[in-house]
Amino acid sequence: MARIVIVGGGVIGCAVAERLSRDRRHQVLLLERDTLGAHASGAAAGLLAPYSEIGSVEFELASRSLAAFPELVERIERSGISVEYRAQETITPALTAEEEQRLQRGPGRWLDAGTALAEEPALSPTVRGASLVMEAQVAPLRLVRALAWTAVAQGAEIREGTPVGWMTVRAGCVQAVQIGEGQVKADVVVLAAGPWSPSLASPLGVPLDVRPIRGQLVTLRPSRPVLRRMLTWRGSYLVPKPDGTVVAGSTEEEVGFDPRPTAEGVAGLLQFAARAVPALGAAGVERVWAALRPATPDLRPVIGPAPGLPNLLLATGHNRNGVLLAPVTAELISERLP
Repeated sequence: MARIVIVGGGVIGCAVAERLSRDRRHQVLLLERDTLGAHASGAAAGLLAPYSEIGSVEFELASRSLAAFPELVERIERSGISVEYRAQETITPALTAEEEQRLQRGPGRWLDAGTALAEEPALSPTVRGASLVMEAQVAPLRLVRALAWTAVAQGAEIREGTPVGWMTVRAGCVQAVQIGEGQVKADVVVLAAGPWSPSLASPLGVPLDVRPIRGQLVTLRPSRPVLRRMLTWRGSYLVPKPDGTVVAGSTEEEVGFDPRPTAEGVAGLLQFAARAVPALGAAGVERVWAALRPATPDLRPVIGPAPGLPNLLLATGHNRNGVLLAPVTAELISERLP
């Protein structure tokens, strides 16, 4: 039985733990320095949007991952945790002539201005039309917890509050990871520590250009429902939630490891929300928060064996699409086990 140690308890690490523990030939141990989903995974809006959020390079990967969600959700919700999965349309309004032309050429169903306002009456009256595509959403922290609980039920062990200090390498393979009480031997290590992954990979001579990108979000509570669908526009989004709130996101800022929201960032999100859906200008601000997402220079996630260390598998660099790409990442890691 191979002992697999997963470093990182965000949505990627927990999805990998769930997938590998399904195969009873693996002994799975997940180590999380804080609490499960404490960083980017727990601070996401939960948009599963391959058309709206993913560049063309990763579209096939994202589409494959989105298609895996219904079966995954059905299985992990046996844990008793609802992940609030909803397949629904995303609307992208055109507010300029250039946007109108671009969206008409895109993959979605085009609506003229009158039809768009009939479908979503709260849209800006200056809308020139809109595109509709079928995507989905989940509650990210609930997803993390359901994945973790399912992994444990399948035999995995999860330790929170357990930071990894370093990894020991002998004969070209990782032998163990160092934690507070000593070493944990490993046949395979999966490094899924988000933007902190390079600090563990670099001492091993593994180049890993993954940087923290701050994403700020705001939860708004309108006095009445204003959106039936998720809305995306120029890289920003509005996600209506079952409790009546709307999550507005997100900034993308390279500011090092500073996770604090800023007045400028929040102001920009509020301005976007009020421009796209004017009624949100009167909504209450319920929550403001930010998280550090792991991004690579080319925005492609890093999934697979580390150069020169075949039993160190990397699973990081998903930027703002970690929740969406979690199922396919877990499957790819499973396929790459030595």
